[in-house]
Amino acid sequence: MIYIKRLTTGLLAGMLMVMTGCKDYLNVNNNPNQVTAATPQLVLPDALATTGWYLTGNTPSGAAGSFYFLNLWMGYWNWSGNYSIATSDKNYQFTQGFNNSIWTSAYLNLKNYNYVDNQAATLGQPLLQGMAKIMKALHFQLLVDTYGDVPYTSALQGTANILPTYDKAQDIYEDLFKQIDAGMALLAKGDGTLNPGPNDIMFQGDINKWLKFGNTLKLRMLLRQSEKADRATFIQTQLASIKASGYGFLGAGENASVNPGYTNSQNMQNPLYGAFYAINGNPTTLNNQYKGNLYGITFYKNSNDPRLAAYYRPVVGTTTNFNGTLFGTTDVLVNSQVSDVGAGILKSVSQNSPILQSHESLFMQAEAAQRGWITGDPKTLYQSAIAESFVNVGRTAAEATTYYSQAGVNNVNWDASTNKIEAIITQKWASENGTAPFEAWSDYRRLGLPTGVPISQDPSTSVKQIPIRLLYPTSEYSNNAANVGAQGTINQFTTKIFWEK
Repeated sequence: MIYIKRLTTGLLAGMLMVMTGCKDYLNVNNNPNQVTAATPQLVLPDALATTGWYLTGNTPSGAAGSFYFLNLWMGYWNWSGNYSIATSDKNYQFTQGFNNSIWTSAYLNLKNYNYVDNQAATLGQPLLQGMAKIMKALHFQLLVDTYGDVPYTSALQGTANILPTYDKAQDIYEDLFKQIDAGMALLAKGDGTLNPGPNDIMFQGDINKWLKFGNTLKLRMLLRQSEKADRATFIQTQLASIKASGYGFLGAGENASVNPGYTNSQNMQNPLYGAFYAINGNPTTLNNQYKGNLYGITFYKNSNDPRLAAYYRPVVGTTTNFNGTLFGTTDVLVNSQVSDVGAGILKSVSQNSPILQSHESLFMQAEAAQRGWITGDPKTLYQSAIAESFVNVGRTAAEATTYYSQAGVNNVNWDASTNKIEAIITQKWASENGTAPFEAWSDYRRLGLPTGVPISQDPSTSVKQIPIRLLYPTSEYSNNAANVGAQGTINQFTTKIFWEK
Protein backbone atom coordinates (compact mmCIF):
# COMPACT_ATOMS: atom_id res chain seq x y z
CA MET A 1 0.00 0.00 0.00
CA ILE A 2 1.51 3.27 -1.13
CA TYR A 3 0.75 5.28 1.97
CA ILE A 4 2.89 3.12 4.28
CA LYS A 5 6.20 3.34 2.42
CA ARG A 6 9.07 5.72 3.02
CA LEU A 7 10.72 7.73 0.29
CA THR A 8 14.28 7.15 -0.85
CA THR A 9 17.12 9.58 -0.27
CA GLY A 10 17.58 9.65 -4.03
CA LEU A 11 14.02 10.85 -4.50
CA LEU A 12 14.21 13.46 -1.79
CA ALA A 13 17.61 15.04 -2.38
CA GLY A 14 18.68 17.57 -4.97
CA MET A 15 15.26 18.40 -6.33
CA LEU A 16 15.72 22.03 -7.33
CA MET A 17 15.11 20.83 -10.89
CA VAL A 18 12.44 18.14 -10.95
CA MET A 19 11.14 16.03 -13.79
CA THR A 20 7.52 15.30 -13.10
CA GLY A 21 7.02 12.68 -15.78
CA CYS A 22 9.86 10.44 -14.60
CA LYS A 23 9.45 7.05 -12.93
CA ASP A 24 12.05 8.08 -10.34
CA TYR A 25 9.36 10.16 -8.69
CA LEU A 26 7.58 7.04 -7.56
CA ASN A 27 10.51 5.02 -6.27
CA VAL A 28 10.03 3.94 -2.68
CA ASN A 29 12.29 2.54 0.01
CA ASN A 30 11.21 -0.46 2.02
CA ASN A 31 14.22 -0.27 4.36
CA PRO A 32 13.00 1.45 7.54
CA ASN A 33 16.58 1.74 8.78
CA GLN A 34 17.74 3.91 5.89
CA VAL A 35 18.10 7.52 6.99
CA THR A 36 16.77 10.29 4.79
CA ALA A 37 18.66 13.54 5.10
CA ALA A 38 17.03 15.82 2.57
CA THR A 39 16.01 19.20 3.90
CA PRO A 40 12.36 20.29 3.64
CA GLN A 41 13.25 23.07 1.21
CA LEU A 42 14.67 20.46 -1.19
CA VAL A 43 11.68 18.15 -0.91
CA LEU A 44 9.08 20.90 -1.38
CA PRO A 45 9.71 21.54 -5.12
CA ASP A 46 9.52 17.82 -5.83
CA ALA A 47 6.17 17.57 -4.09
CA LEU A 48 4.78 20.69 -5.79
CA ALA A 49 5.94 19.54 -9.22
CA THR A 50 4.37 16.15 -8.61
CA THR A 51 1.07 17.84 -7.78
CA GLY A 52 1.30 19.62 -11.14
CA TRP A 53 1.91 16.29 -12.88
CA TYR A 54 -0.93 14.67 -10.90
CA LEU A 55 -3.53 17.21 -12.03
CA THR A 56 -2.56 17.63 -15.70
CA GLY A 57 0.18 15.21 -16.75
CA ASN A 58 0.51 11.70 -18.08
CA THR A 59 1.51 8.81 -15.83
CA PRO A 60 5.18 7.88 -15.47
CA SER A 61 4.64 4.88 -17.76
CA GLY A 62 3.38 7.22 -20.51
CA ALA A 63 -0.25 6.13 -20.18
CA ALA A 64 -3.12 8.60 -20.11
CA GLY A 65 -3.01 11.14 -17.32
CA SER A 66 -4.86 10.77 -14.05
CA PHE A 67 -7.86 12.91 -15.00
CA TYR A 68 -7.79 12.86 -18.81
CA PHE A 69 -10.90 10.66 -18.87
CA LEU A 70 -12.87 13.52 -17.31
CA ASN A 71 -12.23 15.61 -20.42
CA LEU A 72 -14.18 12.89 -22.25
CA TRP A 73 -17.01 12.76 -19.72
CA MET A 74 -17.37 16.55 -19.52
CA GLY A 75 -17.66 17.18 -23.25
CA TYR A 76 -14.22 18.66 -23.93
CA TRP A 77 -12.41 15.82 -25.74
CA ASN A 78 -13.24 12.57 -27.48
CA TRP A 79 -11.29 9.60 -28.78
CA SER A 80 -10.05 9.61 -32.34
CA GLY A 81 -11.40 7.19 -34.92
CA ASN A 82 -7.80 6.10 -35.51
CA TYR A 83 -7.85 4.30 -32.13
CA SER A 84 -10.13 1.84 -30.39
CA ILE A 85 -11.30 2.33 -26.82
CA ALA A 86 -12.40 -0.36 -24.38
CA THR A 87 -16.18 -0.67 -24.12
CA SER A 88 -15.96 -0.34 -20.33
CA ASP A 89 -14.37 3.09 -20.82
CA LYS A 90 -17.16 4.17 -23.17
CA ASN A 91 -20.17 3.02 -21.16
CA TYR A 92 -18.95 3.94 -17.63
CA GLN A 93 -19.05 0.26 -16.54
CA PHE A 94 -15.46 0.29 -15.29
CA THR A 95 -13.96 -1.96 -12.64
CA GLN A 96 -11.79 -1.46 -9.55
CA GLY A 97 -8.74 -1.33 -11.82
CA PHE A 98 -9.92 1.92 -13.47
CA ASN A 99 -7.41 4.79 -13.06
CA ASN A 100 -5.80 3.42 -9.91
CA SER A 101 -3.02 6.01 -10.24
CA ILE A 102 -5.40 8.66 -8.86
CA TRP A 103 -5.27 6.86 -5.50
CA THR A 104 -1.70 5.57 -5.46
CA SER A 105 -0.06 8.75 -6.75
CA ALA A 106 -1.96 10.92 -4.27
CA TYR A 107 -0.77 8.91 -1.28
CA LEU A 108 2.78 8.81 -2.64
CA ASN A 109 2.89 12.57 -2.88
CA LEU A 110 1.19 12.99 0.48
CA LYS A 111 4.27 11.23 1.88
CA ASN A 112 6.38 13.99 0.33
CA TYR A 113 4.31 16.73 1.93
CA ASN A 114 4.13 14.86 5.22
CA TYR A 115 7.93 14.67 5.27
CA VAL A 116 8.15 18.45 4.73
CA ASP A 117 5.53 19.03 7.44
CA ASN A 118 7.28 16.88 10.03
CA GLN A 119 10.85 17.89 9.25
CA ALA A 120 10.02 21.59 9.07
CA ALA A 121 8.33 21.32 12.47
CA THR A 122 11.46 19.68 13.90
CA LEU A 123 13.76 22.30 12.37
CA GLY A 124 11.59 25.27 13.33
CA GLN A 125 10.69 26.29 9.76
CA PRO A 126 7.05 27.42 9.97
CA LEU A 127 6.75 28.72 6.40
CA LEU A 128 7.68 25.38 4.88
CA GLN A 129 5.49 23.56 7.37
CA GLY A 130 2.53 25.81 6.58
CA MET A 131 2.91 25.25 2.84
CA ALA A 132 3.04 21.48 3.35
CA LYS A 133 -0.10 21.46 5.50
CA ILE A 134 -2.09 23.36 2.88
CA MET A 135 -0.91 21.07 0.10
CA LYS A 136 -1.75 17.98 2.15
CA ALA A 137 -5.25 19.41 2.52
CA LEU A 138 -5.48 19.88 -1.25
CA HIS A 139 -4.61 16.26 -1.97
CA PHE A 140 -6.95 14.87 0.67
CA GLN A 141 -9.72 17.11 -0.68
CA LEU A 142 -9.19 15.57 -4.12
CA LEU A 143 -9.23 12.05 -2.66
CA VAL A 144 -12.45 12.69 -0.74
CA ASP A 145 -14.10 14.26 -3.79
CA THR A 146 -13.15 11.20 -5.84
CA TYR A 147 -13.75 8.32 -3.41
CA GLY A 148 -15.64 9.60 -0.36
CA ASP A 149 -14.36 7.87 2.79
CA VAL A 150 -10.58 7.29 2.63
CA PRO A 151 -7.73 6.49 5.05
CA TYR A 152 -6.87 9.75 6.79
CA THR A 153 -6.06 9.81 10.51
CA SER A 154 -4.31 6.44 10.36
CA ALA A 155 -2.66 6.98 6.96
CA LEU A 156 0.89 8.31 6.41
CA GLN A 157 2.11 6.55 9.55
CA GLY A 158 4.65 4.23 7.92
CA THR A 159 5.11 0.85 9.55
CA ALA A 160 3.26 2.09 12.63
CA ASN A 161 0.01 1.30 10.83
CA ILE A 162 0.11 -0.82 7.70
CA LEU A 163 -3.66 -1.38 7.59
CA PRO A 164 -5.19 2.07 7.95
CA THR A 165 -8.89 2.42 8.62
CA TYR A 166 -11.18 4.68 6.62
CA ASP A 167 -12.46 8.00 7.99
CA LYS A 168 -15.84 9.46 7.10
CA ALA A 169 -15.56 11.91 4.22
CA GLN A 170 -17.39 14.68 6.07
CA ASP A 171 -15.13 14.28 9.11
CA ILE A 172 -12.07 14.54 6.87
CA TYR A 173 -13.41 17.68 5.23
CA GLU A 174 -14.01 19.32 8.59
CA ASP A 175 -10.51 18.48 9.76
CA LEU A 176 -9.00 19.80 6.53
CA PHE A 177 -10.30 23.24 7.41
CA LYS A 178 -8.41 22.95 10.70
CA GLN A 179 -5.28 21.86 8.87
CA ILE A 180 -5.49 24.76 6.43
CA ASP A 181 -6.00 27.17 9.34
CA ALA A 182 -2.97 25.66 11.09
CA GLY A 183 -0.94 26.06 7.91
CA MET A 184 -2.02 29.66 7.49
CA ALA A 185 -1.16 30.43 11.11
CA LEU A 186 2.34 29.08 10.50
CA LEU A 187 2.65 31.14 7.32
CA ALA A 188 1.55 34.25 9.19
CA LYS A 189 4.62 33.97 11.44
CA GLY A 190 6.62 35.07 8.42
CA ASP A 191 9.32 37.39 9.69
CA GLY A 192 12.65 35.91 10.62
CA THR A 193 11.87 32.42 9.36
CA LEU A 194 13.31 30.45 6.44
CA ASN A 195 11.57 31.39 3.21
CA PRO A 196 12.10 28.77 0.47
CA GLY A 197 12.14 31.47 -2.20
CA PRO A 198 12.72 29.89 -5.65
CA ASN A 199 12.36 26.41 -4.14
CA ASP A 200 8.71 27.34 -3.75
CA ILE A 201 7.98 26.68 -7.41
CA MET A 202 4.34 27.76 -7.03
CA PHE A 203 4.51 31.25 -5.48
CA GLN A 204 8.28 31.83 -5.22
CA GLY A 205 8.01 32.44 -1.49
CA ASP A 206 5.19 35.00 -1.74
CA ILE A 207 3.46 34.32 1.57
CA ASN A 208 0.52 36.61 0.82
CA LYS A 209 -0.36 34.46 -2.18
CA TRP A 210 -0.08 31.31 -0.07
CA LEU A 211 -2.52 32.82 2.41
CA LYS A 212 -4.93 33.71 -0.40
CA PHE A 213 -4.52 30.19 -1.77
CA GLY A 214 -5.47 28.73 1.61
CA ASN A 215 -8.66 30.80 1.72
CA THR A 216 -9.47 29.95 -1.91
CA LEU A 217 -9.11 26.24 -1.23
CA LYS A 218 -11.46 26.61 1.72
CA LEU A 219 -13.98 28.45 -0.47
CA ARG A 220 -13.83 25.59 -2.99
CA MET A 221 -14.60 23.08 -0.24
CA LEU A 222 -17.46 25.20 1.12
CA LEU A 223 -19.05 25.52 -2.32
CA ARG A 224 -18.88 21.74 -2.68
CA GLN A 225 -21.33 21.59 0.25
CA SER A 226 -23.68 24.31 -1.02
CA GLU A 227 -26.59 21.98 -1.76
CA LYS A 228 -26.65 20.30 1.67
CA ALA A 229 -28.98 22.12 4.04
CA ASP A 230 -27.44 20.44 7.08
CA ARG A 231 -24.07 22.04 6.28
CA ALA A 232 -25.33 25.63 6.42
CA THR A 233 -24.09 26.35 9.96
CA PHE A 234 -20.66 24.92 9.25
CA ILE A 235 -20.43 26.93 6.04
CA GLN A 236 -21.33 30.20 7.76
CA THR A 237 -18.82 29.57 10.55
CA GLN A 238 -16.05 28.98 8.05
CA LEU A 239 -17.03 32.01 5.95
CA ALA A 240 -16.77 34.15 9.08
CA SER A 241 -13.27 32.77 9.65
CA ILE A 242 -12.25 33.56 6.08
CA LYS A 243 -13.56 37.11 6.40
CA ALA A 244 -11.85 37.64 9.75
CA SER A 245 -8.50 36.54 8.32
CA GLY A 246 -8.40 39.55 6.01
CA TYR A 247 -6.31 37.65 3.45
CA GLY A 248 -8.89 37.49 0.68
CA PHE A 249 -8.76 35.10 -2.27
CA LEU A 250 -6.60 34.61 -5.34
CA GLY A 251 -7.39 37.32 -7.89
CA ALA A 252 -6.53 38.32 -11.44
CA GLY A 253 -3.02 37.29 -12.42
CA GLU A 254 -2.64 35.13 -9.31
CA ASN A 255 -2.57 31.61 -10.69
CA ALA A 256 -1.55 28.84 -8.33
CA SER A 257 0.67 27.00 -10.80
CA VAL A 258 4.04 25.27 -10.65
CA ASN A 259 7.13 25.30 -12.82
CA PRO A 260 10.36 23.64 -11.70
CA GLY A 261 12.14 24.75 -14.87
CA TYR A 262 10.48 22.76 -17.63
CA THR A 263 12.64 22.46 -20.72
CA ASN A 264 12.67 20.57 -24.01
CA SER A 265 14.52 17.50 -22.75
CA GLN A 266 13.32 13.98 -22.12
CA ASN A 267 11.14 13.81 -18.99
CA MET A 268 11.71 17.52 -18.34
CA GLN A 269 8.89 19.01 -20.42
CA ASN A 270 5.76 20.43 -18.92
CA PRO A 271 3.84 17.20 -18.15
CA LEU A 272 0.71 18.13 -20.12
CA TYR A 273 2.61 19.44 -23.12
CA GLY A 274 5.01 16.50 -22.98
CA ALA A 275 2.09 14.08 -23.04
CA PHE A 276 1.06 15.46 -26.43
CA TYR A 277 4.36 16.42 -28.08
CA ALA A 278 7.71 14.65 -28.08
CA ILE A 279 10.94 16.61 -27.67
CA ASN A 280 11.40 16.56 -31.47
CA GLY A 281 8.04 18.34 -31.82
CA ASN A 282 6.18 15.36 -33.26
CA PRO A 283 2.72 14.46 -31.94
CA THR A 284 2.68 11.60 -29.44
CA THR A 285 0.28 8.68 -29.35
CA LEU A 286 -1.89 10.57 -26.85
CA ASN A 287 -2.04 13.53 -29.23
CA ASN A 288 -3.35 11.20 -31.89
CA GLN A 289 -5.86 9.63 -29.49
CA TYR A 290 -7.50 12.70 -27.94
CA LYS A 291 -9.43 15.00 -30.26
CA GLY A 292 -12.12 17.64 -30.01
CA ASN A 293 -15.56 16.80 -28.64
CA LEU A 294 -18.46 18.05 -30.74
CA TYR A 295 -20.32 19.21 -27.63
CA GLY A 296 -17.60 21.60 -26.54
CA ILE A 297 -16.88 22.80 -30.07
CA THR A 298 -20.58 23.49 -30.70
CA PHE A 299 -20.90 25.40 -27.43
CA TYR A 300 -18.06 27.77 -28.26
CA LYS A 301 -19.32 28.21 -31.83
CA ASN A 302 -22.89 28.97 -30.81
CA SER A 303 -21.83 31.51 -28.20
CA ASN A 304 -19.38 33.28 -30.56
CA ASP A 305 -16.56 32.44 -28.18
CA PRO A 306 -13.05 33.19 -29.52
CA ARG A 307 -11.65 30.67 -27.01
CA LEU A 308 -12.75 28.04 -29.56
CA ALA A 309 -9.43 28.58 -31.36
CA ALA A 310 -7.54 28.33 -28.07
CA TYR A 311 -9.09 25.04 -26.95
CA TYR A 312 -9.06 23.39 -30.40
CA ARG A 313 -7.08 23.54 -33.62
CA PRO A 314 -8.81 23.74 -37.01
CA VAL A 315 -9.13 20.52 -38.95
CA VAL A 316 -5.90 19.82 -40.82
CA GLY A 317 -5.76 21.72 -44.09
CA THR A 318 -8.25 24.38 -42.97
CA THR A 319 -8.06 27.61 -41.01
CA THR A 320 -11.62 27.92 -39.70
CA ASN A 321 -13.16 24.45 -39.70
CA PHE A 322 -13.48 23.02 -36.18
CA ASN A 323 -15.01 19.59 -35.85
CA GLY A 324 -15.34 16.71 -33.42
CA THR A 325 -17.52 13.80 -32.35
CA LEU A 326 -19.46 13.01 -29.19
CA PHE A 327 -18.06 10.71 -26.53
CA GLY A 328 -18.99 7.08 -27.15
CA THR A 329 -20.27 7.60 -30.67
CA THR A 330 -20.11 4.62 -33.01
CA ASP A 331 -19.20 6.97 -35.87
CA VAL A 332 -15.88 8.33 -34.60
CA LEU A 333 -14.10 10.34 -37.29
CA VAL A 334 -10.45 9.79 -38.18
CA ASN A 335 -7.80 12.34 -37.29
CA SER A 336 -7.86 14.16 -40.62
CA GLN A 337 -11.50 15.11 -40.04
CA VAL A 338 -11.44 16.35 -36.44
CA SER A 339 -9.77 19.07 -34.39
CA ASP A 340 -6.69 18.58 -32.22
CA VAL A 341 -6.37 19.90 -28.67
CA GLY A 342 -5.60 23.59 -29.01
CA ALA A 343 -2.63 25.85 -28.44
CA GLY A 344 -4.33 27.64 -25.56
CA ILE A 345 -4.02 24.39 -23.59
CA LEU A 346 -0.75 23.17 -25.09
CA LYS A 347 1.14 26.46 -25.19
CA SER A 348 4.77 25.40 -24.92
CA VAL A 349 7.16 22.90 -23.43
CA SER A 350 7.90 25.35 -20.60
CA GLN A 351 4.35 26.37 -19.68
CA ASN A 352 3.29 26.32 -16.02
CA SER A 353 1.26 23.43 -14.60
CA PRO A 354 -1.98 24.78 -13.09
CA ILE A 355 -3.00 23.80 -9.56
CA LEU A 356 -5.85 26.29 -9.00
CA GLN A 357 -6.23 28.91 -11.70
CA SER A 358 -7.08 32.55 -11.14
CA HIS A 359 -10.25 32.38 -13.18
CA GLU A 360 -11.51 29.44 -11.11
CA SER A 361 -11.01 31.52 -7.98
CA LEU A 362 -12.95 34.43 -9.48
CA PHE A 363 -15.80 32.19 -10.63
CA MET A 364 -16.01 30.74 -7.13
CA GLN A 365 -16.11 34.24 -5.68
CA ALA A 366 -18.86 35.16 -8.14
CA GLU A 367 -20.92 32.17 -7.03
CA ALA A 368 -20.29 32.87 -3.34
CA ALA A 369 -21.28 36.53 -3.82
CA GLN A 370 -24.42 35.54 -5.73
CA ARG A 371 -25.35 33.25 -2.84
CA GLY A 372 -24.80 36.11 -0.39
CA TRP A 373 -21.89 34.33 1.26
CA ILE A 374 -19.28 37.04 0.66
CA THR A 375 -19.32 40.72 -0.22
CA GLY A 376 -18.64 41.83 -3.75
CA ASP A 377 -20.67 42.35 -6.91
CA PRO A 378 -21.44 38.98 -8.57
CA LYS A 379 -21.65 40.54 -12.03
CA THR A 380 -18.25 42.21 -11.73
CA LEU A 381 -16.66 39.02 -10.41
CA TYR A 382 -18.32 36.96 -13.17
CA GLN A 383 -17.07 39.24 -15.90
CA SER A 384 -13.60 39.40 -14.33
CA ALA A 385 -13.51 35.60 -14.23
CA ILE A 386 -14.37 35.35 -17.92
CA ALA A 387 -11.74 37.95 -18.79
CA GLU A 388 -9.13 36.13 -16.73
CA SER A 389 -9.96 32.83 -18.43
CA PHE A 390 -9.43 34.49 -21.81
CA VAL A 391 -6.05 35.82 -20.75
CA ASN A 392 -5.01 32.44 -19.33
CA VAL A 393 -5.47 30.75 -22.72
CA GLY A 394 -3.75 33.48 -24.71
CA ARG A 395 -6.71 35.60 -25.71
CA THR A 396 -7.27 39.19 -24.58
CA ALA A 397 -9.40 40.93 -21.99
CA ALA A 398 -10.82 43.12 -24.76
CA GLU A 399 -12.07 40.00 -26.56
CA ALA A 400 -13.65 38.86 -23.32
CA THR A 401 -15.51 42.16 -22.97
CA THR A 402 -16.92 41.80 -26.47
CA TYR A 403 -17.89 38.21 -25.69
CA TYR A 404 -19.78 38.74 -22.43
CA SER A 405 -21.36 41.96 -23.73
CA GLN A 406 -23.35 40.16 -26.43
CA ALA A 407 -26.88 41.36 -25.95
CA GLY A 408 -29.52 38.82 -25.04
CA VAL A 409 -27.27 35.74 -24.88
CA ASN A 410 -28.27 33.54 -21.95
CA ASN A 411 -25.40 32.15 -19.85
CA VAL A 412 -23.00 34.61 -21.48
CA ASN A 413 -24.39 38.11 -20.90
CA TRP A 414 -24.99 38.54 -17.17
CA ASP A 415 -28.11 40.69 -17.45
CA ALA A 416 -29.67 38.37 -20.04
CA SER A 417 -29.06 35.24 -17.96
CA THR A 418 -32.21 34.12 -16.18
CA ASN A 419 -30.39 31.87 -13.68
CA LYS A 420 -27.23 33.57 -12.40
CA ILE A 421 -25.77 30.44 -10.76
CA GLU A 422 -26.27 28.54 -14.00
CA ALA A 423 -24.52 31.31 -15.93
CA ILE A 424 -21.57 31.26 -13.52
CA ILE A 425 -21.16 27.48 -13.63
CA THR A 426 -21.65 27.29 -17.39
CA GLN A 427 -18.93 29.86 -17.97
CA LYS A 428 -16.75 28.21 -15.34
CA TRP A 429 -17.13 24.93 -17.26
CA ALA A 430 -16.25 26.77 -20.47
CA SER A 431 -13.01 27.97 -18.86
CA GLU A 432 -11.81 24.57 -17.59
CA ASN A 433 -11.42 22.79 -20.92
CA GLY A 434 -8.37 20.52 -20.83
CA THR A 435 -6.79 21.92 -17.67
CA ALA A 436 -9.33 21.47 -14.86
CA PRO A 437 -11.83 18.76 -15.84
CA PHE A 438 -11.96 17.56 -12.22
CA GLU A 439 -13.53 20.88 -11.19
CA ALA A 440 -16.01 20.69 -14.06
CA TRP A 441 -16.96 17.15 -13.00
CA SER A 442 -17.35 18.26 -9.38
CA ASP A 443 -19.65 21.14 -10.28
CA TYR A 444 -21.64 18.83 -12.53
CA ARG A 445 -22.08 16.33 -9.70
CA ARG A 446 -23.03 19.12 -7.30
CA LEU A 447 -25.42 21.14 -9.49
CA GLY A 448 -26.07 19.18 -12.68
CA LEU A 449 -24.56 22.02 -14.70
CA PRO A 450 -24.03 22.59 -17.55
CA THR A 451 -27.37 20.99 -18.27
CA GLY A 452 -26.55 19.72 -21.75
CA VAL A 453 -23.42 17.65 -21.15
CA PRO A 454 -24.18 14.52 -23.19
CA ILE A 455 -24.19 10.99 -21.85
CA SER A 456 -21.98 8.49 -23.68
CA GLN A 457 -23.40 7.62 -27.09
CA ASP A 458 -22.20 4.01 -26.93
CA PRO A 459 -25.13 1.57 -27.43
CA SER A 460 -24.01 -0.51 -24.44
CA THR A 461 -24.42 2.42 -22.05
CA SER A 462 -27.16 0.92 -19.90
CA VAL A 463 -26.97 3.51 -17.11
CA LYS A 464 -27.60 6.87 -18.71
CA GLN A 465 -25.61 8.82 -16.14
CA ILE A 466 -22.12 10.23 -15.79
CA PRO A 467 -20.57 8.48 -12.76
CA ILE A 468 -20.60 10.39 -9.48
CA ARG A 469 -17.45 8.80 -8.05
CA LEU A 470 -14.70 6.26 -8.72
CA LEU A 471 -14.30 2.81 -7.20
CA TYR A 472 -11.65 2.00 -4.61
CA PRO A 473 -8.55 0.59 -6.34
CA THR A 474 -7.66 -3.04 -6.71
CA SER A 475 -4.66 -2.63 -4.38
CA GLU A 476 -6.95 -1.81 -1.47
CA TYR A 477 -9.01 -4.96 -1.93
CA SER A 478 -5.77 -6.96 -2.11
CA ASN A 479 -3.80 -5.36 0.73
CA ASN A 480 -6.31 -3.67 3.03
CA ALA A 481 -9.32 -5.87 2.44
CA ALA A 482 -10.98 -5.68 5.85
CA ASN A 483 -10.96 -1.88 6.02
CA VAL A 484 -12.04 -1.25 2.46
CA GLY A 485 -14.59 -4.03 2.77
CA ALA A 486 -16.14 -2.21 5.72
CA GLN A 487 -17.20 0.48 3.24
CA GLY A 488 -19.74 -1.96 1.81
CA THR A 489 -20.70 -2.31 -1.83
CA ILE A 490 -19.57 0.72 -3.84
CA ASN A 491 -21.34 1.73 -7.03
CA GLN A 492 -20.12 4.51 -9.32
CA PHE A 493 -23.68 5.65 -10.04
CA THR A 494 -25.37 5.49 -6.63
CA THR A 495 -22.76 5.67 -3.82
CA LYS A 496 -22.59 9.41 -3.21
CA ILE A 497 -19.86 11.65 -1.86
CA PHE A 498 -21.24 13.28 1.28
CA TRP A 499 -21.73 16.68 -0.38
CA GLU A 500 -23.72 15.35 -3.35
CA LYS A 501 -27.48 15.86 -3.37
